[in-house]
Amino acid sequence: TDGLNNIWIIKPGAKSRGQGIVCMNHLEKILALVDADRPLAKESKWVVQKYLECSLLVHGTKFDLRQWFLVTDWNPLTVWFYRQCYLWFSTQPYSTKILDSAVHLCNNSIQKHFQPSQDRHPGVPEDNMWSCSEFRAFLQRQGCEAKWESVVVQGMQQDLVEPHKASFELYGADFMLGRDLRPCLLEVNASPTMASSTTVTARLCPAVQLDTLRVVLDWRTDPSAYTGSFQLIYRQVGISHEPGVWTAEAVARLEFAPLFLLQLRG
Repeated sequence: TDGLNNIWIIKPGAKSRGQGIVCMNHLEKILALVDADRPLAKESKWVVQKYLECSLLVHGTKFDLRQWFLVTDWNPLTVWFYRQCYLWFSTQPYSTKILDSAVHLCNNSIQKHFQPSQDRHPGVPEDNMWSCSEFRAFLQRQGCEAKWESVVVQGMQQDLVEPHKASFELYGADFMLGRDLRPCLLEVNASPTMASSTTVTARLCPAVQLDTLRVVLDWRTDPSAYTGSFQLIYRQVGISHEPGVWTAEAVARLEFAPLFLLQLRG
C-alpha cells in the first residue's frame, strides 16, 4: 500500500486539525521544511511517515475513518471500542501526481476551506462525511459488506493508551483502508474534535459523549449497565505491585499489552 511515488507526509508536533501538514516526495524539500522552523527542529517535534499511496477509494476519492475508543483503566488495562464511526472525504479526486492538501488531507478542518471539484464523483457526499452505516451500504453494493466486521472492525480494535484509576481518556483514532480493506492506523488524537460541523457529527459527537459518561459513571459501579455503542474489547489482567515499585516480573507482564500503548505513554 506504500506505492511507488516516494510520497511522505510531514506533520509538525503539538498541533491539531491538520495544521502545517504537507505531503512531499523529495528528501531535499523535506529537510528544507524542517530546517526552516528552527525551534521545532531543535526539539525534534516533527513526525515523518511514509504516505499510503494505494489506499481504498470511494468513487475515486480519498477518505479517512475517525474511530473513537475509550480507556478507563491502566491496571488492568481496560479499553472500550465505539461501535459507530464516521468517514471524512477530500473535496478533490485522488491523485498521486498532485500533492495538494485538498487532495490528501481529509480532516474537515482542512477540507471546509475548499470547494468540491467539479470532477469529483456525485456519489461523494456534499458535506464530505459519511456515517459508518453509509459506508457499509457502499461496501454492500461492492459485494464485500461482510468484511466490515471481519476485516475493518477487527483490524481497528487494537489501539489503546494509558489512563489511571478514577480517570479516563477518550481518543480518536484515524485509519485508512488498503484496497483489501485492511485498516492501517494513521494517528491517535488525544483531543478529538467534538464539533457538530456536519449532520453526521451533529448526531455522533453528542452520542459518543453521552455513552462515555455511561461507561465512566454507570458501568464502573454496575458491570451490567447499558454502555450505548461502546464495546469492551480489551481488559488486561491486573498487575500487583507496591505503589511506586515495579518488579521485573510485573514489567515483563506489561509486554502482553499492545506495544502501541506503551509508546503512547512516552
